[in-house]
Parts: sequence; structure tokens; C-alpha cells
Amino acid sequence: MRPPARVVSVIFTFLVTLTSRPALTEQISNLAARHRDGQTFLTWTPPPGSGWAYRVYGSPRPITQASDLSNATLLGTVGDSTWCDLRLSRILGTTCGYAIDSAAAPLTAGTGLFVVTAPTGRLEFYAATAQAAGAPEDRTLAPGGNTLLDPVTEVIGLPRPVYQRNLTKNGGPVEVYTLWTGAVDTPLFPAMANRAGLAFDCGIVRGDRGGALMIHPHPYGQNFLLVTGGSGEPGEWRLTLDDPLPNGDNHTWWFGYHEGYDVTSGANSSPGTGRVNDYTLRRMVYTIEWARRSLPVDWTRIYASGGSMGGVGSLWLAFKRPDLIAAVEAEVPRFDFSFMNDPNTTNLWNSTGGFRSQGNRLWGTVDTDLPSSDGIPIYDRLNMSSLAAALEKPGMPPVVVFNGKNDRVLGWAEKIPFYAEMNKDRLGGIFFWDLRTHTSAGAWDPMRGARCLYRYRINRSFPALSNCSADFDPGDGSVASGDSVGAINAFVEWDTTLVDRASEWATTLRLRDLSASFGTVRAPDSLRVDVTPRRLQAFPIRSGAGVAFTVTRLSDGATVQSGIAVADAAGLLTIAGVLVYRSGSVLHLEAASPLSVPRSEPAMGALIVRGGNPMTRSTAVTFTARAAGVASLNLYDVTGRVVRPVFDGPVASGSMPLRLDPAALPNGVYFLVARQNGSLTSCRIVVTR
Repeated sequence: MRPPARVVSVIFTFLVTLTSRPALTEQISNLAARHRDGQTFLTWTPPPGSGWAYRVYGSPRPITQASDLSNATLLGTVGDSTWCDLRLSRILGTTCGYAIDSAAAPLTAGTGLFVVTAPTGRLEFYAATAQAAGAPEDRTLAPGGNTLLDPVTEVIGLPRPVYQRNLTKNGGPVEVYTLWTGAVDTPLFPAMANRAGLAFDCGIVRGDRGGALMIHPHPYGQNFLLVTGGSGEPGEWRLTLDDPLPNGDNHTWWFGYHEGYDVTSGANSSPGTGRVNDYTLRRMVYTIEWARRSLPVDWTRIYASGGSMGGVGSLWLAFKRPDLIAAVEAEVPRFDFSFMNDPNTTNLWNSTGGFRSQGNRLWGTVDTDLPSSDGIPIYDRLNMSSLAAALEKPGMPPVVVFNGKNDRVLGWAEKIPFYAEMNKDRLGGIFFWDLRTHTSAGAWDPMRGARCLYRYRINRSFPALSNCSADFDPGDGSVASGDSVGAINAFVEWDTTLVDRASEWATTLRLRDLSASFGTVRAPDSLRVDVTPRRLQAFPIRSGAGVAFTVTRLSDGATVQSGIAVADAAGLLTIAGVLVYRSGSVLHLEAASPLSVPRSEPAMGALIVRGGNPMTRSTAVTFTARAAGVASLNLYDVTGRVVRPVFDGPVASGSMPLRLDPAALPNGVYFLVARQNGSLTSCRIVVTR
């Protein structure tokens, strides 16, 4: 008697299921280990079929039976196709296997791969198991098959990106390298993901020996092979970086994500506790340091340039490692990821915007404000105004930035506080804005391009500009307020052949016209700007110490300003209101000693001390002004520090009697300095009692 047709169908389905699902007794074979540069590359032969999950274990003791797995450390779980560079394969539209050795052929489809970064020098045994989909883990061990008979001798080291292949992009060759990251910090290799063994590609475009290195982080929705073009500077090397997330969030904005974020899942929610780590930024810095060590580049000329999210990544580098990056150019970036109040209600980072939802999944909400790996609240860490304030004293690389007032993607209103903070902290930078959207052309397009960065070097000081009298008005954050096309600090440039030595510092400041799509924006005939020497190499500046300065007009050699500037408590020296002419002005500083104070200018009056010198008691002082104005009179010690303010206020033409009391002053040499209308006169005083 035949069984009913329904029963036959059920039996057939059951048999098909049994034959299509991998047998539970099958395990991986040929587990092998190669240790190099602080990392152990584990490879194996997978069992037949697909849908496997592979669990990798490590132990200081042999792993020979299932019970040993309970005492071993589960290092990670990976799926099929670990041999395949899925990111690159999708970009190129062709299958690409990983090479785990620069001189070896890529892995093939019959190979599994897991990379371990050694946390310390050690002897380590490894084992791996295969788990079929929907089945429990098969913990069967076969020594010499899926578990190593001998330990791997591991040493802590600096992992190197491994050369993969050569490609042609933008009409030229690009070398592709892959760096395998770890989830645990080592003394030489910080955690760059929250899963062990994640791989990331980068590209190298070779230049000339001793050439500069340009770093290119890519924009949102792109990849490292789409940003291989250069600045146009001959001999330039280029390093292109990649920021992929294999789930629907796409990218980390070149920063990182919460420690509990699942990079493989599209169902992440906003975390309420825990820490946010700058995994991606660490990887960027590490890769740049590797390039600096490994490539024959000029380490004093490492620059970063990018647009949109790539501009964000470039700026992160400037704030994270000001000692590594010489200068940055960023086009339409975002400065403050906590900002949610753009007047444009369609802004993608406002509270209901799509990017805000993504940021909440990566970093938590602004209200939650979880701690970051730097120990500060994450939305302070993601606010470049806060980062700028922290760098007021040490300084940061110069930045050149372009923004659009109609940028609904990354916003406009959040730019205003950043411009103000950079000016307040005297960090310099050049900022352009116009009516562009996030992707449209703009009025300042002729000024764009990273080649402008080449005037800056790590080992070259520069004048950081602030409070320029010719700056335009960006407004209050609404599109209608302020100047529709404008710039900050853009009219002033300086000669790179400046003087920076122990006895003096000098630079030539000039004015330049700006090129816009509608024509030339002419610089004024003269302007005033505050100048703060930054990245000093030899010239000494100490808090409270005075420095003598002069400003000389190049057209006729006339000294138009002179005086003494005193370094503030942060150790910063700012020469306020420097006169800069179209023909050029030379700002010259002398080492902190009143002995070098410039002598009286013709417009300056006399300064007479009556009552003898040495000074032993309260003494009459007469200051004669040749014209009405504002004057100050201060007593300096030999270090240039003000030790006794005497007078500061308006004066009429003629003589003004004052008194100077040396009480409580130590015996020694002092200088009495009067300043008026940009000129000064001084006299030497000896105090004895």
C-alpha cells in the first residue's frame, strides 16, 4: 500500500533538508597560523556547504578536547567568505580575495581567515569550530585538524597594512593595502573596532622621494578609490582612507561608535549607557603613522583634504593630532554634531533628520551624552568648537574651509559658533562661505583646492590671524542675515621665508585679491589684524614676558607701529591691530628684553624722571605728549614683565605730571615705557634702597 501523497511530500522535504544542511560532524581542517608584525593570521579549510559560523579560541594551554574550550578565550565568531574582500569586491564588481602576505597570492574560496593581534609576547594555542546554521556549536576537536598541536610564538609589534594589488583609478596606478584591526588595546596598537579581525582597505598613490603626503578621507556614500586625485603639486604622495560599515548606517563619520554597536546588524538602537570609542579616528592616525614610517615622504608636509564627510575626517585629524598634520582643507564639512537647531527645518542633523537618527545609533542621543574614550562627554568630543577651545594654548594646524549658507545636509547655523571660537582662541584659519547648497557650485569655487596648503609645514611657524578689520559678516545663522558671500582672514597672506630664531621672529604680511565666480573681490588698500605667532620653532615666548615689536611698511620703509606686547597667561603673544598694506608690512619681534625697546618715534613726546637715578623713593615723572590721544605708562623688569602700571587713559597735548613709587620692588634695573598712538618712548631706571 502506497503512503498518501501528502506524506510522500513531507518525507521528501525532510530528506532534502538533511542532504542540503551540512552534517553536524563535519569540522574545519588544516588550521594553520602565521605570526608577523604583532599579528597571527589563522587560516583553515572550511567544511562543504555554506551558512557556517566559525568560532576561534585561544589559550596558553593546549586545546585538545571539548572541555578545553570552556577554559579558552573565545576570540571571535566569523561567517563564510572571510577569505574575500567583500568591500573591494562590491566596489570593483569582481571577486577579490585577501592576500595575507604581500608576496603571496590572494586566498581562494576554499579558505577561512581570522586575524589575531597579540596583546603581549606569549605562547598561544588556537582552535576553531564550525557551527551549522540553526544547529548548536559542534565542539568536536581534531588535533592537527581544527586545533593546533604546537603553540604560536607571538611578540607584540606594529601591525602593517598588507599589500594586496595594483589598480588604475583617475588615470593612474593605485596600490591597495589592507589593515586587520583588533578589539583590545595593546601598547602599540589601539583597538580600532569592537570585533576582532575586522579588515580595512586604503590606497597609496606614489609620488617622488621626499614629496609631501596628502591624506584623503572620502565623502559620505563614497569609498577610498574615488578620492585618489591629487592637488596638482608635483611629486605628491596620496593616502586614501576608507570608512565602511557593513550595515545600513554606511559610515562612522570618520570617528567611531558605541562599544556595543553591532557593525553587522541593521537593527541597532540608541544606547543609553556605556562608552563611545573613536575607533575610526584611531585607525586613521595609525595608518598615517605607518605611511610616515614606511614611505619616503617629507614628514613635515603631511596634509589632509576632503569634502563633506571627508572634510569632517580631515578636521578630526587636525584636532586629534596637531603634531602630525601640517594643514587641512575642508569643503562643506560639519563642525558640531550636537547642534540640532538649524533654521532650515529640513536639515538632516536637526532632531528629526535622517542623519540625526544615524548619529543616535552610533553615539547615543545628545541628551544622554555618553562618555567618550577621551573621558569627556561624547557631544563635546563631537563639537569642534569645544576641541578648538582645548587647543587655544598648544595650537592646531591651519585650516582652510568652504561652507554654504543653503547647505541643508550638514547645516549652516552651526558654523557661526565655530568661526567665533577659532577667532577667540587665536587659532587662525581661513573661512569662506557663499550661497551654495551641499552639492552645488559656489561663488568661491575659484579659491578651492588643497594646493594652498603647501605654504604650511610642521617645522615652520606661521602667523595665526584674528579680528581682521576686513572680515565679512557671516550673520546669525539664518540665510538672510549677514553677507551672502564672505570670508574671514582671507585677504591676508604671508611670505614663507619668515625669520624664526632665538633672538627674533619676523614675517612679511601682504594683501591679496580674491577670485570669485563673478569676478575679482579686491582687497582694501590696508587693514588691521591681530597676529599670534604659532608653531614657533626657536623664538622664545614666556607668560608675562614682554616682546618688542615693530611694523614696517614695505613701500617706503617707514616704521608705522612699534611697542611692547606681553604674553598672556596661556603663553600666547598677540600683536593687536597690525597694519597690513597691499604692498606689504614686515612684522618684527625681538627677544623678550626691554633693552631692545625701540626708541622714540617723531610723533612721541618726552619722558622725564625727576628726582634722581638710582631711584630710592617715590619720584616725580613727567610725560609730555605732542598730541592729544590715549597713552599708557608702565614699568617693566628686565624680562619684559609689567611690574607696576603707572597710567592708562586719555591725555591732552602738553606735559602731564605723575609719580612712580618703587616701594616693594626688588633692587635692580627697570624700564619705564610710555606708549601713545602706536609709538613709544622709554628710559632706564635703577632701583636701590
